[in-house]
Amino acid sequence: MISENIDKKITDLFLKKKYDEVIKISKEYTIPYKRNPSLANLIGISILYSKNFTENDAKSALDCFVETYENDKIGEHGLNGIYHLITVSIQLFKEYKSVQVYTSLSKKYYLEAEKNFEGNDKFLTAGYLLFKHLLDHKKLKKIIDQILNGNSQSKILRSWCLMFGNYLSDWSQKNHYDQTILNSKYFPKLISKKINKKKFDDNRINLGFVSADFNYNHSTTFFIKNTIKHMNKDKFNIFIFSFAKKIDQDKSQNELRELADYWFDLENQQNQDVVNIIQENNIKILVDMMGFTCPERIEIFNSRISPIQISWLAYCNTLGFETIDYIIADKNLILDKEEKLYSGKILKLPEIWNAHSGFDFKRQYNQSPLSESSDFTFGSFNNFQKISEETLNTWSKILKESSKFKLILKSSDLCDNTSLFNYFKKEKVERQVQFLEKKNFKNKEDHLNLYKNIDLALDTFPYNGVTTTFEALWMNVPVLVLRGHNFNSRCGESIMKNCNLDYFIASNTDEYVEKAIFLTKNKKKLQEYRHFLFENVLSSPLFNTQKFSKNFSDALLKL
Repeated sequence: MISENIDKKITDLFLKKKYDEVIKISKEYTIPYKRNPSLANLIGISILYSKNFTENDAKSALDCFVETYENDKIGEHGLNGIYHLITVSIQLFKEYKSVQVYTSLSKKYYLEAEKNFEGNDKFLTAGYLLFKHLLDHKKLKKIIDQILNGNSQSKILRSWCLMFGNYLSDWSQKNHYDQTILNSKYFPKLISKKINKKKFDDNRINLGFVSADFNYNHSTTFFIKNTIKHMNKDKFNIFIFSFAKKIDQDKSQNELRELADYWFDLENQQNQDVVNIIQENNIKILVDMMGFTCPERIEIFNSRISPIQISWLAYCNTLGFETIDYIIADKNLILDKEEKLYSGKILKLPEIWNAHSGFDFKRQYNQSPLSESSDFTFGSFNNFQKISEETLNTWSKILKESSKFKLILKSSDLCDNTSLFNYFKKEKVERQVQFLEKKNFKNKEDHLNLYKNIDLALDTFPYNGVTTTFEALWMNVPVLVLRGHNFNSRCGESIMKNCNLDYFIASNTDEYVEKAIFLTKNKKKLQEYRHFLFENVLSSPLFNTQKFSKNFSDALLKL
């Protein structure tokens, strides 16, 4: 075959999705680095779709994307090559750690290519994903600034940036509020019927919850299931609108299905169709449980489709949409003088803004490992994205106090922790830090049992843990938190106040370090706190879902 015929043959086979034939012909008739860069890109994609995909196939596909970029560094094909190299290597990293070399190479290429693709959305998307994966907050902040202050029209990309702003220590609430107002114009107004906001005449109020996370024991499921279970069914009809994939064997999803009066699987529905379905069911109060965690779907709340629209739980900050009437919080999370920095009104529940349903297996007292060891073990099982440089600096100060101090880290999301290790290495405490792989603890009980190795849990800041803090307290492990400046960064404070452990709330990083050190030297005091948690936390507002549900229902009825 002559070269032009080969190119056409491979392209035709690719368009017909005959990927194995593409691979076969490319091996017989093409030579790497001497073929058209667009062809190398197609071959790389075909390898990804090949049958019986292996680790060697992963490397071969990534090599094709390297070739694509190398042979067209300033053109469209080069852009496609670097985009696929970055996004695919990150995806494959979850399965094959050997592809880490490609993410390192991606960083080199990205920095080299910035001058050629400046302002390009596709390139910036790749950069955002890459430096988020590498936990490089400084570079990520620069990319976020480029996107938000540039000409990007992408509602998805801009929303990602606003979401990640919550992880940054120098991201003020005013900046966040201003950016969300600007961001809202990138979301379309969907077609909706005119809403009659007169007094409700229904005997039962149609209450709808919208989420993309109602599956696989997602943390959201633990906060909503008992809330709706205990709601007064004489007052509410419960509707659940789920964007999650329908999975017949998913116990957590099926449990929610049984608790709802009406359930809608909307994974394959367009947003306009979703609006139509919601309005056809005459939903009077519609609750967003996504925020910027799901920018592809959140636009349905940028239109007036229900008389009352509320943001709750999944995203602990403002969206900037004028059609979000309320954000559910509590008195510990948003001060009265700060309410102007949140779009919509603040609906403050009397105790805490959410409550956890706990777990099905038997709870037993979790003895502090300190009682059987001279070492003192700290732990944090938060997403590594939440570990800001300020958090790293504070934790390093604690570890430097004694070589007998240990720190166990496990992320809820898989990413490259090299930068974290290097920071601890620079501070000369890397031997005291242990990184655990999430994939080794797929079972929820196995994950919780890790707290048997922890004397004291350390919260992250400014982005606090929520689910992880509830889980630690359920396992009677106290959590040291830092008081923050907005809803998102005060979640830890609210949780600890609601279980009557104010001692574990530090006002600044110096106090955070001091309290951590104090507890390492006062074993008896720490044991008292652990006993207190074991005996009292389940009856506290944190896990008293029946009381929380009443508070939640009463607040909605008053609206």
